[in-house]
Amino acid sequence: MYAFVDLPFSPSGVTHLVRLHRSVGFERELQEVAEVLRVAKEGNNNVLAVVVAPYGWGKSELLDEIETYAAREGFDVVRTALSLEGEFTIEAAAKKRDKPMLVLIDEADEISRIAAAHKLGALSDERFVKLIQKVATYIRALLEPRSYRHMLGDPERFNKITIIVALTPQLYYTILKNVVPDVFDITSGRVYREIVLDTRFPFWQFVEAVKQRLLAYSSQERLEKIENGEVDPLSPFTLHELAAVYHLARRKGEAAPRPLMKLVARLFQLKKEGRRLAQLLREEGVGPDLDDEVLERAFAGVPYAERTPYSKEVYLYRVPYEDKEALSVLREYAVMRGKDLDLKDAKNLSYEPYLYFTLLEQGKLYVYMATEEDLRLDQYLIGKRYLVSDDVARLVGWDEVQTVAAVAREMSQRLENPLTLLEEVEHVIGANGIRLRFCCGYVIWQNNMGIREAYVFIHVDREDELKKAIEGVEDLVSQGAVNGYVVDYVNVFMTSKVLLTDTVYSALAPLMSAYWKRLYPEPASNYVTLQIYGADKFEKLKHELVRHAVGKLLKREAKPPEFVDAMRLGRERVRENLLRYTLALKRGKEKKQMALIKAAEALDEGQEVEGLRTYRQIEEILLNAFEESIHEKELKSLVNLLFPANLWRETKEDDVVELMKLRGVVVPAGDRLYKYREDLAKRHLADILKQMEALSEVSVEKQTPLGVVKLTRKIETTPLDISFRDRKTYAKALRETLQRLLEARDRFEEVKEELEKEAEEKAKLLRRISAVLGRHPQRSKFIELGRLEEHDVKREETIAQKAEEALKIWGEIKHMAKTLNSRLDVEGDLATLLELPEPWLDDYVANLKLYASELSRRYEKYLEQEKARKAAAEWLRAKFGMAEENLDKALVEVASKLGVNKKLLEAVARRGRGAVLDIDELVKETSLDRAEVEEGLERLHKVGAVDKKYVA
Repeated sequence: MYAFVDLPFSPSGVTHLVRLHRSVGFERELQEVAEVLRVAKEGNNNVLAVVVAPYGWGKSELLDEIETYAAREGFDVVRTALSLEGEFTIEAAAKKRDKPMLVLIDEADEISRIAAAHKLGALSDERFVKLIQKVATYIRALLEPRSYRHMLGDPERFNKITIIVALTPQLYYTILKNVVPDVFDITSGRVYREIVLDTRFPFWQFVEAVKQRLLAYSSQERLEKIENGEVDPLSPFTLHELAAVYHLARRKGEAAPRPLMKLVARLFQLKKEGRRLAQLLREEGVGPDLDDEVLERAFAGVPYAERTPYSKEVYLYRVPYEDKEALSVLREYAVMRGKDLDLKDAKNLSYEPYLYFTLLEQGKLYVYMATEEDLRLDQYLIGKRYLVSDDVARLVGWDEVQTVAAVAREMSQRLENPLTLLEEVEHVIGANGIRLRFCCGYVIWQNNMGIREAYVFIHVDREDELKKAIEGVEDLVSQGAVNGYVVDYVNVFMTSKVLLTDTVYSALAPLMSAYWKRLYPEPASNYVTLQIYGADKFEKLKHELVRHAVGKLLKREAKPPEFVDAMRLGRERVRENLLRYTLALKRGKEKKQMALIKAAEALDEGQEVEGLRTYRQIEEILLNAFEESIHEKELKSLVNLLFPANLWRETKEDDVVELMKLRGVVVPAGDRLYKYREDLAKRHLADILKQMEALSEVSVEKQTPLGVVKLTRKIETTPLDISFRDRKTYAKALRETLQRLLEARDRFEEVKEELEKEAEEKAKLLRRISAVLGRHPQRSKFIELGRLEEHDVKREETIAQKAEEALKIWGEIKHMAKTLNSRLDVEGDLATLLELPEPWLDDYVANLKLYASELSRRYEKYLEQEKARKAAAEWLRAKFGMAEENLDKALVEVASKLGVNKKLLEAVARRGRGAVLDIDELVKETSLDRAEVEEGLERLHKVGAVDKKYVA
């Protein structure tokens, strides 16, 4: 079992020192190398070829194959590593003889390591750049020996040299092409051929590489046993083990040759030591708590023959790659599980755990697929085999397959409903707009960046349904609208589970040659995309939708379905077509009408107007849309229907119609537009002149409480010559007249604004004087409303203000004057004064203020006296029972009765009850002697009127 002359696999992944094996999968690359060698051999040519591949993809292995092939072809072969020193070229020159030479240079990663150390700063390091240039110089010396006599000597000795350099993409594309493009560039440099290794290493190629290694290093005894059938060529490995190794490499990153061979070398060593695959899996981090055999089978994911308690039964098919029809059946099954089979490129067929694997047998490629259902491919059915059950597979992280399969099955069942399928197509396309009814389906209308799009979804199974669908599409193509929604682009997506694709297409194809929207000078096919999936393509559409849904579920980038690309291409084609019908009116600060007049004039003179290059074509289409006349609104609607007005800049439907008027191709008459007629043209010009006459006088009115303010002003106009001979001269006269009309309108508005301002000023004066007269109507005889000025209003407002001030003062003192019997009458005074042209209200108000002050003082004194009188009356009533209203009379009576001086009695009484009587104050107040005051107080005390302390 281990009868080998050398280890078939290097533990470090490097090539054997004594290489016995052949590389697998370099057929294309070796053909390209053979062509390079032939070019150098047939003539006296020195050529440079570059082999490009990432680390671990077999550059050195390919150079081994090239070395063997070149030696057979009669080349002297010199092989060296690409180094920062150039001695290898000198060695090559020393070995050069009469035979053609092949110089093989392997990168050996030296320069790439230096570049990695510098990272992105490598190219900015002068020393590093000089080293690269030095290496390139030695290579160029071998390519052009005549220019390097000082290095190589006689240049005649250096012909028929082929240099093949193996490089990583980082070194070749990023560094060498930038630093020395004169050497390492296939376009401008010395590189004759770039040989890019195919960085795909499918499972079948991996198995063949392992098999080839095992055979190459087998002893004669082992080879005989293999030939006799006693030993499997893959021994000591099994197909399950190799599948697990391949699966492990993919889990770790990428299934590249070097990491795969290192894993195989480790497995070889483990098996040699009596251990098994499970040990390798656990070393690499795959370590669920499972039995070794269960773990190995679960991780391999390929069918086995023995039934176990943890297995499930599957069908195993073995289909040759040449049978595309049978492979299509396998592909459909794979799609339902989120995978795919490439029927065009065998290198894209590899291995998927629990689904399929590929093997090369006797030079033919076979696809082995395990299915849970019978695919009706009996000729390729091997029989029933077993896979580990789903719950066990989940333990090694393979639950995704079951989830995806369930989703795919459920979706496939839903898509059997044609309406559901169309809605899924709608979702994938990304149509997001208004849903409208259509004859045999529905339409999604949306405005996509100015382009009005209609996505028509139809399913038909019967001939009568197809007929209705054709009628609906025909109406859409001819009308350019669906249910009132205008369209610029139509995508018709039609399916059928009964009718063939060609049948449906043949029925719809004639519509594509009809004129788009009846009036375009182009076929509808320029604006309509047909996508038809008949009974022969219905299943294919289903599979595309399922694959797309599964791809989204797995969050992986996948190629969108074909119908998405077709829709996008159609939409881009339509956008390009529509851009030919776009308009953009260029104007500065001038009014749009003036810009249109200038544009029409330039168009009439045959000039190219920027932004309006397609206008003449648009105008022609519109003129062909009606015979003699058309309603103006209808024409504007037609512009919007036919052309992408949403894409126009500074231009609307109204502007297109206005340009047609200004060019004289249509003449307005009421609400309708007529193709040029002389009589209507004369009438139209006359109407414009009438409009100008109406602008010759400006009248402004403002309503005020005192009547209407009306101002009028005349505007002078110059006469115009509006005679014409034909449409062109009519258009010229029309533009001149309209230009004058615009100027007249501007002047009219300017004058009107001036009059409005003037009238408003007058109205303000009238409103102010009205407020004055509302309060003082007698002032109206001093005001002339027709000659009212600002100073008049200010004068009256001042008079009114003073009158109001006087009335305010009077309101404050009126009750005092009445109480004190004053004869002052401010209302009467004002009535008299306001009858005067210039009333002296300033003096009156000043005197009134002085009088008010005096009156206030008198009123205060009066109030004090009244208070004292009341207190005296109350005291007399309380002490002597005097109820006499006349205070003087009561005082005389009491004074006589008591023999007290009346003045003293009055002074005591006015102080009221409880007052402290100061003799000195009483003496002063009554002008009596002190003795007389004391005597009087003593008498009052005796009768109980005051206390001894003379408290009243």
